[in-house]
Amino acid sequence: MKAKQVILSFYAALFILFGIVALASPTLISSVINFELQTPIANMEFMATYGGLFLGLGLFMLHCIKSNINLGLVCVLFTMGSMLLSRASGAFIFGGVDMIQTIYIAGELFTTLLISFLLYNSRIAQAA
Repeated sequence: MKAKQVILSFYAALFILFGIVALASPTLISSVINFELQTPIANMEFMATYGGLFLGLGLFMLHCIKSNINLGLVCVLFTMGSMLLSRASGAFIFGGVDMIQTIYIAGELFTTLLISFLLYNSRIAQAA
């Protein structure tokens, strides 16, 4: 139980931090991923998508630490798993994977495997 709480806390903090940075300085994040924001609308959209969405997911995960750890872990699994599938599909379709994208894919794969393992073992423990 404690390990799941620590892991969910880590991902909640990661999502909240990423969201805050994307809200406060969208060009900082966009430049790291080679995404050029050329208009005020592009900045606003980036802030909403990367800042608002990540912040909202992180706050939901934070809420789940107290209310339902497994639900928070499912949120992490679905979010990171969807990002992994989307990024891998994009890499296959468009190519051009750089070091940052490789790091993201590795992190998303690790997270998906880790959270799947935790949830699977939790389910086995409950059934026993």
